[in-house]
Amino acid sequence: MTVKSVPDRPAPPAPTPLHPPRRHRSKLLILVGVVLSAVCAVGTVAVFRSTSDTIAAVGVAAPVRFGEAVTEAALREVEVHPTPGLDPIPWDERAQIVGKPATSDLVVGNLVTRSQVEGPSLPVVGQQLVGVPFKAGQMPGGAPTTRSPVLLVSAEADDWQPVRASVLRVGTPDASGIRVVDVVVPAADGPRLAAKAAASAVVLIMLPMGAG
Repeated sequence: MTVKSVPDRPAPPAPTPLHPPRRHRSKLLILVGVVLSAVCAVGTVAVFRSTSDTIAAVGVAAPVRFGEAVTEAALREVEVHPTPGLDPIPWDERAQIVGKPATSDLVVGNLVTRSQVEGPSLPVVGQQLVGVPFKAGQMPGGAPTTRSPVLLVSAEADDWQPVRASVLRVGTPDASGIRVVDVVVPAADGPRLAAKAAASAVVLIMLPMGAG
């Protein structure tokens, strides 16, 4: 009986040792988390400051035309952020501008700035303010608006020289239909226009804007 020898089999390779995960990745993630947290904290502070650094200012609740007196009802409280170049009026100082004439049109939704109520009141030096009554037929059906340039002429057949004027206010018609229009004229024309207006002998002609 023949016995064959079986060759020895090579030993299997040793298993590769498992290494624990490197810790520098965990440290990196932690660092990123810290940075994000800091950014969020700064953003939160900025938002808080942006919402808290506001002031109560005077806004426009109802339109006020140039030359008209500012009323309490035309004002409202608004919250605004202080901005360089902007000069809002603090809400607690609104009483200082009530009753003053607007030196420009105040538009609903806008802020009221000092330049809009603290300019020179009309008439200025060299001008006079004259109230002129007009009956139906002495002025166009569409009443002039504030700052409209107009030409005032005599309703009589005389040599009275026309007067150029700028409208400041337009009154509402009274029971007899007479409407008073306040106009600003050169000081030299004020007395003779007033005398003519007292006789209700003035006709108003509207001129194109910019013609004054």
